[in-house]
Amino acid sequence: MARARVRMDSAGSVYVRLLGARSGADRDVKRRATAVANRAFLLAPKDTGRLARSISASQNRNERGRYTFGYNVTASAPHAHYVHEGTGPSLRQSYPGMMKFDGTKRYLGQTIFTEIVHHPGTPAQPFLARALSAARR
Repeated sequence: MARARVRMDSAGSVYVRLLGARSGADRDVKRRATAVANRAFLLAPKDTGRLARSISASQNRNERGRYTFGYNVTASAPHAHYVHEGTGPSLRQSYPGMMKFDGTKRYLGQTIFTEIVHHPGTPAQPFLARALSAARR
């Protein structure tokens, strides 16, 4: 499953040994990660609110599953990656039959039947990246 993610672990592996989990530096990073998650919640587009509710800050884990220094801020909704990164144009062919939809603009009020639909794509809305850059200021 694709996720939108911002990693907050600027400390290198040397510092992980020195600044273990639950240290003062770790508490500071946790506070900052929580602030980024809260800001991302405010910046996330809200149609149903599912995307915004899926945003969380969690502590990194090592290969043994133990907590380590650093945090991840993630949006775990299935569509989070597509909203955050955007989508490119696509051409969809319907199968096994034709697609039917109500016309818009020039064909308002008409029912349209087609076998191929051209989707122009959606622009990126990088709410996690914006929240992180706002936290840096």
